[in-house]
Amino acid sequence: MNRICTLLTFLLISVKLAIAQTPATMNFTLRTDLTMSPRRCLFTIDSVVSTRLDTTNLFGTWQHPSGKTTELRFKEGFQPTLNHFICSSLIDSDKKLPNYTLVVQEFALTGTPETTHFELAVLFFTHGATLQNPTGAAVPVNDNPQGLPVYKADIIVEISSKTVVEVLKQGLAIALLKFNDYLTNPATTLSIYSDFALESAQAARELGLGQFAYDSIRTDEDNLLRCSQLRLGVYQSFSELRQNRPSLTGNLVIREKNDFAELRKPSGSNARNRFFGFCDGKDLFISRRSYQSGGLTQRYVRVKSVGRYLVWIDNYITSGEIAGASFGLVGALAANYKDCIVLDMQTGGVFRVTKDKLPAMLAGHDDLLAELETLSNPQDGLQQLRLLDKLNKLVRPVSMR
Repeated sequence: MNRICTLLTFLLISVKLAIAQTPATMNFTLRTDLTMSPRRCLFTIDSVVSTRLDTTNLFGTWQHPSGKTTELRFKEGFQPTLNHFICSSLIDSDKKLPNYTLVVQEFALTGTPETTHFELAVLFFTHGATLQNPTGAAVPVNDNPQGLPVYKADIIVEISSKTVVEVLKQGLAIALLKFNDYLTNPATTLSIYSDFALESAQAARELGLGQFAYDSIRTDEDNLLRCSQLRLGVYQSFSELRQNRPSLTGNLVIREKNDFAELRKPSGSNARNRFFGFCDGKDLFISRRSYQSGGLTQRYVRVKSVGRYLVWIDNYITSGEIAGASFGLVGALAANYKDCIVLDMQTGGVFRVTKDKLPAMLAGHDDLLAELETLSNPQDGLQQLRLLDKLNKLVRPVSMR
């Protein structure tokens, strides 16, 4: 009887771990939308090529009020979905418009109940170019050797009143419209449009920082988990953090206290720019806006452990907690600093660690799973942090140890 109970217990734990290790996913379909085609469209797209760093079907994450993260994917695959959607949405009834290839360099969405943020970076190519994907393998556009990049568009869409699909369509439509504007007046219109550059320029002026341009060739120094030295500067997106490529560099004015910091203007006044985070040359700091609903603060928290997860201690405040609390209680919550919070370096999702999530996070490391069973309080943030720090030290590359 005891052996049967033991076997049943083992099977239940195994099933629970298998379920826990399967991330929640939300699959999307993009249907042909002829309203995407600019008025008096001067081009068509006959193929879409992806050179994203993330070569999976994943294109974003959705953060629920509870802190649970759902991965966003295209039902039919990333490149096939965009290829069919964009090529079918552009009108060329006479078959006389010149064809271009659309190269997707960045395509990342992060969503919360408050806002959805979509970053898109694309290049429009004539035919014949050979590109390099992140693995170094050649990606032929077609057989014509005369292919050249014609136009580059970096788009940011941040809005709270539309669905994920509407935000994606809006970002893609803006990129197509900007390219059509360029083709209308190529002699007077710049061949580059960048929301990132506009935001960077404004932030650089306010903080007295410079905008740094990185080489297109990536090395281990352009990978946060492989680099030998963290680069000092400001990250405007998760992509910049993951690549160890802060876009704003210079003399950061930082006011720091008890593992929390604020960025200041040279005058000493608060900087109100919405950055993802920054590095002071030694430690990483992540914006609290990524996990405290309602934008209660513009402060940054120090990362305590770097690896598969970036880990720190703070208070994770959901919109539901804010709605159900008085002003004084919200202030008490914000000052308690008891939760273990992580940034998933694979998905960009930020969430609060719980005892139910830990088995999936530690999967494959029997010694750590055994230690989890011995914790006096598996809900304690500091105990969770120590366990995840051990995980990070086990799995991160040698250059980071």
